[in-house]
Amino acid sequence: MPPRRSSRQVSKESEDEDGQSIQQHKKKENSQWICFINNDALEIDPNNENKTTFCKLRHPKTDRSAMFLFCNGDKDVFEVSVFSEDCRSWLIDNTVQQDGSLHITTPIDPLFLILPYILKVKERGMYMTLDQIVCDPDFPECSRLVNTSGTSELHNITDIKGSDDLQAYRYNEEKLLSWLQSKIEHLAEKLSEREICVSGAQSSTYVRTKRAMTATHDDYIRYAYGMVCDYIPTDVSARLKEHMKIPEVVEKKENEPPSKKAKMDDITPTEDYSQGKSEVKSAKASKLTVGQKKLSKVDKSGMKSLASFFSPKAKT
Repeated sequence: MPPRRSSRQVSKESEDEDGQSIQQHKKKENSQWICFINNDALEIDPNNENKTTFCKLRHPKTDRSAMFLFCNGDKDVFEVSVFSEDCRSWLIDNTVQQDGSLHITTPIDPLFLILPYILKVKERGMYMTLDQIVCDPDFPECSRLVNTSGTSELHNITDIKGSDDLQAYRYNEEKLLSWLQSKIEHLAEKLSEREICVSGAQSSTYVRTKRAMTATHDDYIRYAYGMVCDYIPTDVSARLKEHMKIPEVVEKKENEPPSKKAKMDDITPTEDYSQGKSEVKSAKASKLTVGQKKLSKVDKSGMKSLASFFSPKAKT
């Protein structure tokens, strides 16, 4: 039989387990984020059961897990973006927080988050209620999207059937492309008003430069299209590009080195450098010292060369 534990040993082990659980609980309480949040999201209505909540949902473009913030009774949704660097921490009061990342919340149209679920059931070609469409066992918090303000705009991307109490929806591609086009045109107008640079590498920094004044309307449309495409699936982006007839633009790099595949036969000199070299040699040869000039005037007839004195004598 295994040895029986004494009451003292059992109580000591339970104390150790309790102490470890308390430390883990304190560690969870001390974990926190540094986050920029809209003031409206921090206002909590005591009469509303749906509080301001961070939850993970499926990203509409990547289809991967992403963090979002729901507030105002789940009517408003904010995307949570994380800015992180290595070797970065926060000093909070008298403590150092090891996680130095910065979380930034930006408002997002909930219709972009509902769109992937509508696309998922479009092949059925039938009208379905919103709670039947927005269903994801991997992300159960997606049910919050049913209460968002985006549900009132579903007529922009779907056909609706039924009464106000019970409505069913079916995907309409023509409406979707028109809605996305209006989004892009509105965004391009705002970029133009704020003189945002949309050309070159500086466009990603959103800074104002003199070059922004030279941007055309097509440049702003193309850049706004890229921003909207960050929140829609890839196949929808391709159809939207064709719908708006946005051409491809290949930027030419300045001071680009020649291609390595250039053939050596195509590279020919424009001048005859060999002739120049012979002229240099002849110029050097024409310059003689004073001793050489005197020696050249001496009559050398009948003289033997110096090398003849060291040559072997002929045998007789």
